[in-house]
Amino acid sequence: MNTNEIMDAYEYIKDDLKFITTSSIRTKIILSLNEDKDLTDLKYQLELKPSSISHALKRLEKENIVSKKGKKYSLSPLGKVYSIKSQNFFRSFEAIKNCEKIFLNHLIDGIPPFLIKKMGCLANSIIVESTPIDVIKPHTYYAKLVSSSVNIKALSSIFYYPFLDLYFDGLKKEAKAEIILTPLILDAMIKNADRERLEKKISSNDLKFLKVDEDVKIAFTVTEKFLNFGLFLNDGIYDATMSLVNYDEDAIKWGEELYDYYLKKAKVVHLEDI
Repeated sequence: MNTNEIMDAYEYIKDDLKFITTSSIRTKIILSLNEDKDLTDLKYQLELKPSSISHALKRLEKENIVSKKGKKYSLSPLGKVYSIKSQNFFRSFEAIKNCEKIFLNHLIDGIPPFLIKKMGCLANSIIVESTPIDVIKPHTYYAKLVSSSVNIKALSSIFYYPFLDLYFDGLKKEAKAEIILTPLILDAMIKNADRERLEKKISSNDLKFLKVDEDVKIAFTVTEKFLNFGLFLNDGIYDATMSLVNYDEDAIKWGEELYDYYLKKAKVVHLEDI
């Protein structure tokens, strides 16, 4: 949709949007009726006065969002749609609020639009930041997480020398890792890594390197345990002072989709390539 179409859509639905979102009581009722409840159930769950709940329920019944059978209230089919979309909407804004530091003044070009639409998956993220007494905290935190994982997929658009030791010798014996590298980082790795160690790793089934011919503005890792990523500042410099970490299953799936997006563009690095 272009901008004019989006504006027209807003004008068309703005009254419905206001009805759902401008009353916290109506919103909470819609979100809480994932199963049938009576007035007493709603009173204890929402911690509101019965009179306030009753008034909101009547309004919702009038708009065919809630239905009543006996003493029980439930969502209508229309109400169920509103509930699901409201949950997505609120989770997305929760993610934006929790991740504000890492999105503010940073480039998001490395995240494809279809995953930005799923940003609600990142709602429970934490931001790991450098401190005056631990300036490399994001890197040490990351290394600890990776060294305890066994199924590692990453895209590296930055070069940090200690990560050579991490991926060459610091992983679990049973770990399998696939690392997508940008051209600049692949060149840096070839120049800085011990040739014998590098050839040994490329020949092994434990560590696979791939190359993507893009200047990607994100660095991320996803494993069976976590998602971690960092972004570039608006001036094009990678921000090494903070990274996002999330342990939720939904966030890990989000990270796997991000990895698959770049994997489709990548080619395996063979010995003859180095």
